[in-house]
Amino acid sequence: MDRFEFQLAMLQKGAEELETKVANFTTIMMQLKTTAITLWVALIGWVFTSKIDALVPLGYVIIFGFCFLEATYWKVQFYYIQRVNAITQFLNDESALDESFNTRSIPAGLVHPLGSLKTIKMPSLGRAIGAPSIYIFYTFLFVVNSIVWLITLKTAL
Repeated sequence: MDRFEFQLAMLQKGAEELETKVANFTTIMMQLKTTAITLWVALIGWVFTSKIDALVPLGYVIIFGFCFLEATYWKVQFYYIQRVNAITQFLNDESALDESFNTRSIPAGLVHPLGSLKTIKMPSLGRAIGAPSIYIFYTFLFVVNSIVWLITLKTAL
C-alpha cells in the first residue's frame, strides 16, 4: 500500500468517525432535553402537590442550566459537522479531486486523525443558544414556566 492509498483509507476512516461523533452528540442532546423536561415537570408537580409556590422560579434554573449545557454540546457537534462539510466539499470538487489523484496526495487536515483546519473555528455560545433546536425548546419551557408562576402568584393573592 503506497502513501496515497493509505491516505484514502484514513480519509474514509475519518469520515466514518465523524459520522459516528455527530450521531452520538445528537443522542446526547436528546437525552439532555429529556432530562430537562423530566426535572422541570417533576418540579412543577412538586410545586402543585406541596403548595410551595416559591419553588416555581427553580424551573428557570433547570431551563437555563440545561440550555447552556446543550449549547455547549451543540458547539462541539457543529464543529464536527463543519469537518464533515470540509470533507464533502473536497469530495464534490472535481478539480480538487483530480489534482489530488494526479499528485497522489490528500490535502492537509482531511486525513484521519483529523488535524485542525485553519478555516474551521468553534461557534460562539450565543450562536449555539440561537440554534433553532435549542432556543425553540427552551423558550417554550421558559414561557410555560412563566405562565405557571403567574398562575401560582394569582392564586396566592
